[in-house]
Amino acid sequence: MPDEQLAAPLCLESFRRRKVAAPINSGHAEFTIADVAAACGLPQPVVAQLVPRTWTDAGWMYTADQLQFAVQIGPDVRAGEYVSPRQD
Repeated sequence: MPDEQLAAPLCLESFRRRKVAAPINSGHAEFTIADVAAACGLPQPVVAQLVPRTWTDAGWMYTADQLQFAVQIGPDVRAGEYVSPRQD
């Protein structure tokens, strides 16, 4: 791995943004990664990579809309046919 990648990990910016994001009421985001993984039939690491999540006072949680998104993409991901939307 090149030194410049070791010096600036890709996840660092994401980590910094979570610190400045305003925590929301945890009543809106009430599902854990285990709940989402069970609902969509995907392993938790896959859920963590593909499904948006919300920072709350209790940590990373998932809203009902995010849970629904996981359930919708679950069959395509399991079939190896899911193509993530481009983020420009």
